[in-house]
Amino acid sequence: MKKVFIVFAAVILLSAAAVFTIYKTFCPVSYETASFSETSDIYDNPFRGFYHMYGFTLSEDNPGDTKKRIKQYISSGNLPLMLIQINLKNYKNSPLSANALKQLDNILSETDNAKRQAILRFLYDWDGKALETEPDDITIITGHMDQISDAVNRHAGSIFLIQGTFAGNCGEMNGTHYGSHEDNRALITHLAEVISPYIYLSVRTPSHLRGVTKSRSPVSEDTAYNGSLGSRLGLFNDGMLGSVYDLGTYDDTPNADTAAPEDKGTREEEIRFQNDICRYVPNGGEAVIDNPYNDIQNAVSDMAKMHISYLNCDHDVSVMDKWKASSYGGANGYDYISAHLGYRYFIDSSSVSYSSLLNRYVTLSFGIKNSGFAPAYRKFDSLISVLDKTGHAVLTLPVDLDNRAINPNSPQTVSADIPVSALPAGSFKIYYKMTDPYTARTIQFANKGTDGSAGVYLGDITVGKASLKKFFASVLSHLQNR
Repeated sequence: MKKVFIVFAAVILLSAAAVFTIYKTFCPVSYETASFSETSDIYDNPFRGFYHMYGFTLSEDNPGDTKKRIKQYISSGNLPLMLIQINLKNYKNSPLSANALKQLDNILSETDNAKRQAILRFLYDWDGKALETEPDDITIITGHMDQISDAVNRHAGSIFLIQGTFAGNCGEMNGTHYGSHEDNRALITHLAEVISPYIYLSVRTPSHLRGVTKSRSPVSEDTAYNGSLGSRLGLFNDGMLGSVYDLGTYDDTPNADTAAPEDKGTREEEIRFQNDICRYVPNGGEAVIDNPYNDIQNAVSDMAKMHISYLNCDHDVSVMDKWKASSYGGANGYDYISAHLGYRYFIDSSSVSYSSLLNRYVTLSFGIKNSGFAPAYRKFDSLISVLDKTGHAVLTLPVDLDNRAINPNSPQTVSADIPVSALPAGSFKIYYKMTDPYTARTIQFANKGTDGSAGVYLGDITVGKASLKKFFASVLSHLQNR
């Protein structure tokens, strides 16, 4: 009998201890979501937007002069994105000298130091005379690729993409000794081998891209970002919206089912192709020649389908002026396009659900929309912060999110568990922040009232003191609902 009593007492004590422990972890929680409305503001988020173009010719001149020039360009430029053209014509039939490579390193070092983002184009011609200025043998070009790779790869964080194969008039892969699909394939394949997979590559037309990859479906959701050539090969279109053919980018004859991958399609066919692949690889260039295809309604429609991330703001002036004089989406056309080039994130909702009987964790969910023309092609860091009344972060949580998958018109719901049992009683504000690891800049969301440093305000969470009455009411409710 004594043993039974001892066992009974032990069970009672253990049960009481268990209930007390459970009680201590019970946290009455309430949540009030923020109100979400989208602003029309323009944000200079990294790796997207309008750009200025700058040119350098590598030579035996003093590398210090090159450094001064790039510093001047950086200090006078008002945009974080830059297209830098590097002319190699002085070395058309010889290796690049140590002096030339020092000039290149100076250019990229200063760009990197300033946390600017560069689009690079290496070429041998600025005057439409590539047949006269480019090397006599393709191995000279591949040798130059080998030589520039050290400097480029050292500064891979600052380099968004490289345009072209180094060949052609103005580096645009036309009017060249090396314009066959075999030569294009050899040059791009070699460039991909020596350049960091972190850096995207681009060719001039969809036909060029399919000719290089030998595929009509060179990249998909399953192969995106895997480092293969197809997963990093995008487009640049310097005849964008210039005519029904985008100045030779498209053809006038629909492709038959038996068409080879490199055959050009009609405008409609090629825009559908870009709509598919440019969810994973970047696209941009220059809008040229005032004509109906770049009237604001047509321009916005086609750029959204082509997923345009970057655009020259200095050329064509007539097109830029037309956009500035037009209106679209509550702004002038130029500003609307500026705001929507690349990605443009907006949080439209947030909520909390209770993930356990004891409320040790609650699940925070919020929706992210992308109203830009394109996704982001760089992966950003994500963080949730819980701030007290003084603005001090009492809890920070990394969020497992690949923002590259947030495509235009494909909103995503993001969820994260918040351990509210680790919080003291009180009210807290919850913020979500996305940060670019290269520039260390907070990605600005198009939410009105967003705190640029803290991120986007999602709502208020209130954690109450443990209440025995509420605890047992919660237990009873839970048992009744089973």
